[in-house]
Amino acid sequence: MISRLAECIARGEDFGRCLERVLVEKGLKPAEFARKANIPQSTLYKILRGYKPRYDTLAKIFSALHEEKEFAALIAARYVLEDKRFDERVRVYPATTLEDAIVAVVRAEKDGARAIICAPVISSLAEKIVDVPVITIKPEKSVERAVKTAIEKFNL
Repeated sequence: MISRLAECIARGEDFGRCLERVLVEKGLKPAEFARKANIPQSTLYKILRGYKPRYDTLAKIFSALHEEKEFAALIAARYVLEDKRFDERVRVYPATTLEDAIVAVVRAEKDGARAIICAPVISSLAEKIVDVPVITIKPEKSVERAVKTAIEKFNL
């Protein structure tokens, strides 16, 4: 998308028309894109109608169109995540409290997460507040070990 806009500029085409085509391709409404780019809607509408944008506005437009790699957000307690390593398609959002987890869910979606992975205690709430798939962690073996350890402790 960015390269097509750069090509439009290089060919001397109307930047506004090129940007409008890109927005249509991405399925973005101008008002939605203006928010994403952090520019006034009125400025975007002027650009789409032929107004030449200033450099700082152009930078915001290109920044908003920059596509980061898709990722899944993993929300879990810090101690659970300490020794774990994931590839670049997983972003870790440590949370120690329920409030931290809720904030992490919202932040992950805002950051562009394509899916959210979290514990059962937060997953049903997460499904109600975000529009991306929520996958629930099922800690089967760790639950079994914890129960066994607890029973051993009180049998001493």
